[in-house]
Amino acid sequence: MKIVTKEMDGIPILTVSGEMYGGPENYRLKEMIAELAEQKKLNLVIDMAKVKWLSSTGIGILVASNVAYQKAGGRIRICNVNQRILSLLGITKLNVLFEVHDSVNSAISAIQASTA
Repeated sequence: MKIVTKEMDGIPILTVSGEMYGGPENYRLKEMIAELAEQKKLNLVIDMAKVKWLSSTGIGILVASNVAYQKAGGRIRICNVNQRILSLLGITKLNVLFEVHDSVNSAISAIQASTA
């Protein structure tokens, strides 16, 4: 798994690619999210357009990161999930926990609307 960080309108975007199965790369995502929370960057977008698969370990990392982010007063939005992962989020009811958007721009717009 690979993670690329960028910002759009002051909002951090983590672009994740590959497979989220576990291992050091996946735990690095959790660390990066914790670092953003510590920096008080409380609106975060995770772009999953290039994520091929999400295992239970990957789901656990996202859930744990989301809980920690919420405790810091933040909110994570996920975007560009493929149909397989979207279905998985629906089956596990995680689509209620995470705000899921079709695109990075849609997620950014939702953040800007909620802070206006």
